Amino acid sequence: MALEVRQMLHVVALADHGSFARAATVLGLSQSALSRSIQSVEREVGSHMFVRTASGVEPTDGGRVLIARIRQIVQLTEDLDRDLVNEQALQSGHLHVGGGPYPAQSMLADALARFVADYPRIVVRVMMRDWDELLRRLRAREIELFVAEISTLGREIDLDVEPMDSHTTLILARHGHPLAARAPVSFAEGFAYPYVSLTRIPPRSLEPIRAALRRSPDASAANRVFPALEFNALDAVKRIVLGSDALMVAPPACVKSELESGSLVVLGSEPHLATRYGIVKLKSHPLSAAGERFREYILEAERAFTELEQQLLERWRPRRAPLSAARSPPKAPPRTARRPRRRA
Repeated sequence: MALEVRQMLHVVALADHGSFARAATVLGLSQSALSRSIQSVEREVGSHMFVRTASGVEPTDGGRVLIARIRQIVQLTEDLDRDLVNEQALQSGHLHVGGGPYPAQSMLADALARFVADYPRIVVRVMMRDWDELLRRLRAREIELFVAEISTLGREIDLDVEPMDSHTTLILARHGHPLAARAPVSFAEGFAYPYVSLTRIPPRSLEPIRAALRRSPDASAANRVFPALEFNALDAVKRIVLGSDALMVAPPACVKSELESGSLVVLGSEPHLATRYGIVKLKSHPLSAAGERFREYILEAERAFTELEQQLLERWRPRRAPLSAARSPPKAPPRTARRPRRRA
C-alpha cells in the first residue's frame, strides 16, 4: 500500500468531520474530488473505510484501526515539516529577550552561551530590567519573552507565565564582618548595616522586611533607609559588599567562587527572600522558532542551576548548633598513659 500524504489528509478530514460536504469545504475540494480520493484509498486498502449514515459517514471497524495509524503518520509528517521550517528560520535572524538582574546574570547567561554557540548566525539582544519594565517592553513587542519575578503577574490575563523552580537566597557579608561570628542571623538582625540590592524587591518580600524594620528595638536600624543602595550589576554589588560592612542577598550559585575562596560568608537565610521566577510571554504572540528554541535552552540551564544550588546549600547553608550541644561543657581530651622508662 502506497498512500500519498495528501490522501491521508483527506481520510483524516473525513473522519474528523463525518461528512463529505464539511470535509470538502475544509480541504478546499469539491465533494466529487474528495469522494474519488477516498475511493482510491479504499482500493489501495482493499476494503471500505467508511459507511454512509443518515447524518453523514462514519468509519468501519477496520477503518478506525487504519485511521489511527494514518493520524500518527500525518502527525509525524507535520512535525517533520515544522522542524525543517524552524531549522531554516534558525539559520539567521534576530532574537530579543529580557531578564531580571539575577536570572540574566546566572541561568540566562548560561543558556545564552550555549545558544549563540549552536546558532551563531542569529543576533541576540538581551535587555536586563526589573519585572515591571520588562512587562512594558514585552507588551510593546520589543522582546519576545523574559525571565524575571512573576509574583506580581498572576492577574495579567494577556500573559502566558511558565513558573520555574523557587531558589533559596542567602544573606551574605565580607569575611571578618561583625555579624559573621554570630551566624546564623536573621535578616532583621542585619538592619544595623546597609543592605545592597541587585534588583527591585518584590512586594511579597518587601512587606515582611518593612514589618521587621518597624518592630526593630534598635532606633537607628528602624530609621535606616532600605535598601541603602540598588545596583543591577552583580559584580559591582559583590565589590561593594567585599569592601564594606554592607550586606547582600543572592542565590548561592551566583557567589560560588566567593564562597569557595572565603571572601564572602553566609550569615543566614529567610523563606520570604526565595526567588519566584518564570518565563513570561504574550498569549496572543507565539514565539518565533528562535524564541521557542531558546526557551528550551533556558529550561536546561535552569535544571543545571538548581542542581548546583542544592549542592552549594548542603555545604554553605548555616545551621544552628543543637541546644543540648550548646549547653554541654566541652569534654576533656583523653589522657595518654605514660610508658615506663627502660633501665639501662
